[in-house]
Amino acid sequence: MSSSSRRKRAQRKVVDKFKLKSWYQVQAAPYITDQVLGETIADDPQKLYGRVIEMAKLGILDDIIADLNLKVRFKIVNVEGTICRTEFVGHEISKEQIRSHIRRNRSRIESIQNVTTKDKAKLRISTIIVTPMRCGTSTQKIIRKAIQEYIDKKAKEENFQTFVLNIVNRSIASEVETIVNKIYPTILVEIRKSKVLAFPGGKTLDKIISA
Repeated sequence: MSSSSRRKRAQRKVVDKFKLKSWYQVQAAPYITDQVLGETIADDPQKLYGRVIEMAKLGILDDIIADLNLKVRFKIVNVEGTICRTEFVGHEISKEQIRSHIRRNRSRIESIQNVTTKDKAKLRISTIIVTPMRCGTSTQKIIRKAIQEYIDKKAKEENFQTFVLNIVNRSIASEVETIVNKIYPTILVEIRKSKVLAFPGGKTLDKIISA
């Protein structure tokens, strides 16, 4: 077989494989937004389960000031025809956004905690505070304790859907900022990262996908 024949045969195989694939529309978790996140492709819908779609907040929340520094993560948990249903699995503020506020003679106060919502979902929440001047160790401990107590209380008062929406829209970060500013001035207050450890009722993602 000539080299040109082999190339043509290889090209036909590539085309045929692509033809076997279908496009699927990815729908955001409805408690975050009712917008479509985009499209994804697969040759088998079963291969879509567990796929993570990451979007900038600009792409999913038109009614909020654009924030390309915040990425929201959704995971596909169900496929209905050509529609992929998702669940929110976490978010993260870009490292560049955080680094832009770090300077000499400023304090960086971080807190990582696991919380449980009213409907028994579990999340890991990472918070960061940057102060305009150095902050003493004892004051940092007071701030960290205030943050953790407030977020833990907030989680227990709200169900999963309300809690994660309030993380994405910065409602919780704004409330934390108000609390901390009563203790010490700040120039940055953010829920830096969130990760869903278990969904309402303590269900893992595997159980939701298989349901």
